[in-house]
Formats: sequence, C-alpha cells, structure tokens
Amino acid sequence: MAALAALVGLAYANSFPGEFHFDDYAWFLNNPDLTEGSFRYASFLDHYGGRPLTLWTLHLNYALWGDWVPGYHAVSLLLHVLAALGLFLLLTRRWQGPEGNRPENGNPPAPGAGDRLLSKPWAWAAAALFALHPLQTQPVNYIWSRSMLLMTVFSLAALLLAGRSRWAAMAAWQMALWSRMDAIVLLPFLLLTERRARRPWLVQAGANVALFGFSLVFYSPPEVAWNHDSPWAFWMAQPAALAEYLRLMLWPSQLTIEHHFQPVLTGWLAGAALLAAATVFLVALWRRRDGRWTLPALALAWLLAWLAPSMLIPNADLINESRAYLALAGGAAALCWGLQRLSLTRPGSAMWSASALAALLIWSGWAVSERNLLWQDDVALYREAVLRSPQQMRVHYNLGSALARRGAAAEAEMHFRRALHMEPLDDLNHSALGYCAEVQGRVEEALGHYRRALQLNSNNRRAAEGLDRLLAGPEDAL
Repeated sequence: MAALAALVGLAYANSFPGEFHFDDYAWFLNNPDLTEGSFRYASFLDHYGGRPLTLWTLHLNYALWGDWVPGYHAVSLLLHVLAALGLFLLLTRRWQGPEGNRPENGNPPAPGAGDRLLSKPWAWAAAALFALHPLQTQPVNYIWSRSMLLMTVFSLAALLLAGRSRWAAMAAWQMALWSRMDAIVLLPFLLLTERRARRPWLVQAGANVALFGFSLVFYSPPEVAWNHDSPWAFWMAQPAALAEYLRLMLWPSQLTIEHHFQPVLTGWLAGAALLAAATVFLVALWRRRDGRWTLPALALAWLLAWLAPSMLIPNADLINESRAYLALAGGAAALCWGLQRLSLTRPGSAMWSASALAALLIWSGWAVSERNLLWQDDVALYREAVLRSPQQMRVHYNLGSALARRGAAAEAEMHFRRALHMEPLDDLNHSALGYCAEVQGRVEEALGHYRRALQLNSNNRRAAEGLDRLLAGPEDAL
C-alpha cells in the first residue's frame, strides 16, 4: 500500500502549485458564505443538493490558507491517494472469497471462483490504473471537484465497514451523501454486502432522498445542475454519452475541461445503444456463481451505477471528465480481472499480461504528468478547450476571464466578443466586455455594456459594481 501511495504521489508531484479554475471562483472564492464569517451548519439538514460537507471542508481550507492554492490541492491529492488505497482494500478484503482459496496463496481457484477473485498483485494493479488514468487529472486538479473525491473516499469506507460495523458504515455513507448526493447509488452494493439487515440502509436512503427532494423544492441550490433546456433531448443523447465515457476510459484522447459533445442520434441508433447498455447490465446480473456476483459482473454494474446520476439528471454539460471518476474503478477492475484470467488459462501468457500492464501504467503516469502541467495554467487550459470546442460559448468566456485575471484585457475582449456573438443575450458576456472597456479607458462603451447586462439580469453583481464605479464622481472615486 505504501508503494501505491508513493506511485500516485510521484505521478502528481508536478501538479503543484496548481491554480483555481472556473467554478472555483463562482461557487467558492466569490461565495461569502464560505469565505466570510462562520459556516451555516443547518445546511447539513436542509441543503442536501448543495453538498454541505464539501462546502464545509472548503470553508475550513479558506480559514487556514485563504486563497493559497497548494493547500487546497494537497487535500485533493490526499483524497485521491486514499481513494486508490480504498479500492485496493475493497478488491482484496471485500470482493474476495475465503482466504484459503485466494489465487495468491498458490491454490487453484475453486469451480467458478476464478470469476470472482482478484489476486493482490492484480488488485494492486487495478488500484494503480484507477489512480494513474489520465481521465482522473480533472477531479484531482480541479478544486471544485473535491465533492467527487470526498464522496469516493467515504463510499469505499462504507463498503469496507459494512458487515463489520454497521453504524460506522452508515455514518461513512452519510458523509458520502453529504459530500455529493450521487452516493445514493451505493445502496444496492451495500444491500448485497449486508443481506440480513437491510432495513436500516433502506430507511437511511429514504430519509436522504426525502430531504434531497425538500432541498430542491424549497432551496434550489445552484450547485445542483438540473439545467438542460430540453430534458428529453438530454436523455436521448445519453446512449452516445455512455459510449463516449467508455471511449475516454479505453482511449483517453482529446481530454479537455469543456467537452463540446453534440451527438447526432437517429431513433434507431439511440434504441440500439440503450438495448446494448441494458444487455450488458443484464448479463452482468445473470453471471453469478453459487449465489455470488462474479467480479466482472460487479465491475460492470459498478461502472454503470456510478455513471447513472450524470445520465439521468439533465445537465448542460453532456460530458464531464470528473463524473467518470468512481466509475473508472469498475473498468480498471474488469481489465485486470481479464488479464489475470488470461494469465491463468493460457500458459506462458502471464509475462505478456504483466508486461502489457506495466507499459500501460508507465504511459499513464507520463500522460498524467503532461496533463498536470496544463492544469497549472488557467490560460493554457482554456486555450486547449478553445481548440477542442471552438463552437462552445463558455470556453471563449472562460478563456477571456482567465486572460482578464492576467491583465490581458485586449485579448480577453476578443474572446468575450466571440462569446457574445454566440449568445447575444448573455448578461455575463456584457458585464465582461464592460470591464474590458473600462480598464482600457472606453468609459461610454463600458457604461453601455454594464447597463445592458443589468437589463438582462438585474442580479448581475459585477455589472452593478462596475456601473457604480463609473458613475461615481471623482471625489467619490477617491
């Protein structure tokens, strides 16, 4: 386990000092509830959709370090290491058979046992592949993605504790739910683990779902991204989105912070993709041995379960790399099970399987280090996004924001104008252009943009502040 932690730390060593990005400003640094005064602890009961435990940890970080990025990044990396170690323990202590039948003890697998056992070396490899996959660089480097890391650590802890200390397991699951409500999908796996005492888990799940619904109705927390303008179009695109997530897991090319994913699906293609996904799940459910799920069945069910929330909740972002974080654990386990199976059933293939996996891990570590360098520079990160998704308004707006923070107002203005051309009624683009005009001395133009932004959205704080600055007299400005 120490070697696994050291390997992950080495791969991410060049990710420091890091930088804040996009949602880090909107939901955290510009949120006075987190950066000023005391934390509102009542949110743990009434603000479920707002990820209260995640926000509380960010509040603590700000109290300790202010806006010093390395402090936040160190916490994210620590959580990622704990997630990798938790997956290793899950594969070796929970998703295993009796100690005497385990492959690493030199015994031949019992009939059907080879479908559900993973030796410690291959479990270690699965955890390493999970931790070093280039797709994981977004949740590790993006401070706002801490919710996914926290949820993962507590979810794995709940599974490891279930059947041994029920109340501790329930407490860990509650922490996962308070970190990110997606953790509700852990329920079937908890019920499989504790078959004789299912009622407490069902009660806990029901209470959390009820409180989550209450939070959505009465508080509408902005962190809950139910923001697609056409839910039906969103759901019709999900088969293609699932295929894209699987493609990113198998071949992680074209990674970017903003995926401009616009699938063109006919009805028959959508139906075929849905049928394929359902078939995979049903086959995984059917392939069991002596009443127990096989490891590949568990892995496939795990992968689909953790992608389900992002596929069911309409979101303007059809693809987001952070959402595949925990699902990737299932893919890594399934791949390593397949390689182990090949090495056991085909004499002489063990060396080739191990060599192929070693080469994959080396390549993954190199790819992670390359992505880390990009994540250190907000401007470079969004320049890549503009190259990947030039037709997406938000990438131009975010690149403009990153450039404006660097003081490059003229170049920032160019991207804000492109963004405004794509969405003429977006108030943020108008307020951003107002700021660029203001710092370049074009007062009348800045006033026009600020006023237009407030016409479109009277709650645009930046436009209101800019207008107040420009309308203040010279004496007041001093």
